[in-house]
Amino acid sequence: MISRQRFSADVHQELLGRIIRGELPSGQRLRDTELAEELGVSRTPVREALLRLEREGFISSQKHLGFTVKGLRESEIEEVYPLVRLLECSALKDAPVPCQAMVKRLDELDSSLAKAGPDPFRRIELDSSWHVLLIEGGASGHLARILSDLKGILFRYEYAFMKKDHLVAQSVAEHGAIAASLAAGKREEAVRLLGEHWDRCAQATLADFRERGARPQENGAGLEPS
Repeated sequence: MISRQRFSADVHQELLGRIIRGELPSGQRLRDTELAEELGVSRTPVREALLRLEREGFISSQKHLGFTVKGLRESEIEEVYPLVRLLECSALKDAPVPCQAMVKRLDELDSSLAKAGPDPFRRIELDSSWHVLLIEGGASGHLARILSDLKGILFRYEYAFMKKDHLVAQSVAEHGAIAASLAAGKREEAVRLLGEHWDRCAQATLADFRERGARPQENGAGLEPS
């Protein structure tokens, strides 16, 4: 028997995917009754999924108007990336000295990212796993949750980033340099390289956002001014 929580998680993933891909564009009204009928589930898991998406920052709600897909904003990139940079670098400073097995696992994840193919979701999954492993032991439960929430906000921006092979290749190379520094016992260098990595990702994402904002939007991407 599939639990209600499982239904809610499945509905959440389905709706999240549609938002990320632009199939549910900025400003789109989301009605639980219509979505429940379309997905073949009751209203309860749909409602729970919508509330979760609102907490994660993908949609908003207004009294008597229901839920609406939020647009992408330049200011969000400028605000959130520096926070992620600060928190990850702080966690890496406090993380235990990595063992050989951990460094090997970092390299394996990085290699998988390099070979992942063009699927942005798979690339994001591997990239996220690499970053989680990198700061393992240095991020408290609260810090890990905050980072997870912040990266959730960046998901739609990262989707566009991860569609570009050259940007992914740069990330792979930077990951490798960070892992190599840790393997050599150069923690301060690794922290510096991690900060530079996040700075480069922020700049590339912002440039891509501005480029897409200067041309007709694909798939109703919903870019908004800051």
